[in-house]
Amino acid sequence: MNRYFGLALAMVGMLGVAGGRAEAAGPVIVKLTPMNSSDESGNATLTADGAKTKVLVEINGAPKGVAQPVHVHKGTCAQLDPKPAYGLTTLTDGKSETTIDVPLNTLQTGAFAINGHKSAQDAKTYVFCGNIPTP
Repeated sequence: MNRYFGLALAMVGMLGVAGGRAEAAGPVIVKLTPMNSSDESGNATLTADGAKTKVLVEINGAPKGVAQPVHVHKGTCAQLDPKPAYGLTTLTDGKSETTIDVPLNTLQTGAFAINGHKSAQDAKTYVFCGNIPTP
């Protein structure tokens, strides 16, 4: 009887370790690549924050002093839904930080991308994009 009890405890311990690793997973990095002959590229770092997601965008080659809208869209960079799913804080001097009201695992379904626009005045021109990867 003690042997079975010990085996059961060992299995519970292994499940606890595996479950802890899943919750302690590191942030998701989205590689943002240039579009429409821009020189803008960088990364978006997505970090789970309970039922929300913190999104930090850092772009190299962004024009100084130009406010650039940034969004999470449904779809992929090859075929974005033009209506943003989640707005992000406007990129200023290559940086944006926002917490959005959606869990990270929802964004990791393969159905979302992050893109940036040339400016508020020229929002139809996308200057960078990256597909949010699945786990």
